[in-house]
Amino acid sequence: MALETHRGLRLEVTGRAMSGRLVSGGPPRRILRYLLSLPAAMVLVLLVAPMVRTTIWAFRSEEWYGLGNFVAIVTDQASSRALLHTAVWVAVVAALVIIAFWLAVMSRRVERWWLAFMGILVLPFGASALASGAAFRLIFDPTPERGTVSAIVTAVFNQSPPVWLGPTLIWFVLVSAFAWSWLGFAVSLFRAGLRTVPEDVLRRALVEKSAGPRLWAIVGLLKPVGGIILLTLVVAAARLFDLVLIATPGPMQDEVDTVALHWWRLTAKSVDPGRPAALAVALFCGLAALALLLSRAMGRPRRVPKTPPWWRRADPPGRPRARRWSVVVGFVVCLLWAFPVLVLVATALHSPSDAGAVGWWNAGVDGLSFESIRQVSAAGLVSSLASTLAVALGATAVLVVVTVFAAPALAITVPSQVAKVLVAFLTVLSVAPVQMYVVPLREAFTALGLAGSRLPLIVVHAAAGLPLAVLVVRAALISAPDRPALDALLGQTGPLTGLRRIWDRAGPALVAMAVLEFVSVWNDFVISFFISGPGSSPLTLVLWGEARQFSASAGTVAASALLSGLVPVVVLLGTWRRWVVPGLTGGLLR
Repeated sequence: MALETHRGLRLEVTGRAMSGRLVSGGPPRRILRYLLSLPAAMVLVLLVAPMVRTTIWAFRSEEWYGLGNFVAIVTDQASSRALLHTAVWVAVVAALVIIAFWLAVMSRRVERWWLAFMGILVLPFGASALASGAAFRLIFDPTPERGTVSAIVTAVFNQSPPVWLGPTLIWFVLVSAFAWSWLGFAVSLFRAGLRTVPEDVLRRALVEKSAGPRLWAIVGLLKPVGGIILLTLVVAAARLFDLVLIATPGPMQDEVDTVALHWWRLTAKSVDPGRPAALAVALFCGLAALALLLSRAMGRPRRVPKTPPWWRRADPPGRPRARRWSVVVGFVVCLLWAFPVLVLVATALHSPSDAGAVGWWNAGVDGLSFESIRQVSAAGLVSSLASTLAVALGATAVLVVVTVFAAPALAITVPSQVAKVLVAFLTVLSVAPVQMYVVPLREAFTALGLAGSRLPLIVVHAAAGLPLAVLVVRAALISAPDRPALDALLGQTGPLTGLRRIWDRAGPALVAMAVLEFVSVWNDFVISFFISGPGSSPLTLVLWGEARQFSASAGTVAASALLSGLVPVVVLLGTWRRWVVPGLTGGLLR
């Protein structure tokens, strides 16, 4: 039996005479197709409804509605400074993306070496922003007894170290911590994108001395992955909250205030929600405009070819001197990226008194102790681990189940014009800052008697991660070689058959989004801090509690940061090369 399609008419052609009675057909069950998106719509209401309320607050003044709150934040010196600092972070992200592209191109000269380097570069991506901030505050503490870099400067140059956490160099510390967390992510995706570049173009760009025009041509071919990286890092920089909060001493926080931090201070000081809401809306509008602009500029992606295992890959030809420099740069970057981890481990394995008074390098081997780890465990680490695991697994499970239904429905059943609108809507929601919905949600959960429990964290995290998950999985489905026939979800075949078809086409994308959701929920501080507070005992809140007296608790801070990052780092490294990178680029680069 053959199946022929002509202008939407499906004809069955048999090779023999048909017998038996005629069976009348029925209309297609379109209603079932649209019901598949109902769970996603219900989850997204948790974001849309509070965002509408925040927008109403932003335009509401004492007498009527208008732009008074927006005028107030523009004319206010502190608010203007926070907006300016956020713009500076966008410039930092642009420079970081350029560096990541350069490292990715350089890494192609010595493929096997850089495959080993990438494990160290990606490792900080699994740590929370609080852990990154704690590590860099320990490294750059201006007191030589605690700060590793300050001790090195004192010993080598025999002079007082600079005030790293002062008004001049605090930006250097924060940018270093941000780059430590995100550079590996950007380099990995650029390396995956380079596999879509024709081999002859890439080889000539690596061999020839005047390769500028060819490198620029490669940049044009990498617009999809470059747009993804740029948008992800800009959103991360615009949402900066916990990194600045823990790495910056209290008196210095006004000097590096971001929109997210300034919004928190306005919310705490002001009874009227109008001005904080206006600040949140301004941040959201900027991110939404950038997201829509980059999504249109990405163009039609190219398909990523399947790469052989690392032991079969050959380094592309290049000048020997350039290849040697690539290895040297890789070693230097790896040493720099491994240094904060070494500092955390060494500090955590000493007693709190030694870590805060004499430094781990002076305490030596004889000063090794598990006292800092024991103190953190006694402060509620075990219960916090259990609570964090429950929230992370719950939010990930909800995200995966809803995405499995919503992404295929958006990929196959929605008309093209409607799909464009829905994709733009999900793109805007995926970059929405928590400041747009966290206050109304906190009030709603408090009124329902759910404040301090785990359920609000699970549903809010799932709702916040759902737009991006649906977009990524949908992109993987529609980029498959043949249009996905998701008959099981349309009620025409068995459910196992349909799920297997979805897995064949979008399995890596689904796993990638599940891993990223788990890691982000595990490392979350902002949503936990505003929605449930210390009552739910998430692990990052324990870390923040230890860091509030930084000078006296260096050992316990390091122990908390180290232990809090073990689970997400193991999960990320175990899935990064096989699932996460192919899942993020397989659909979006085809």
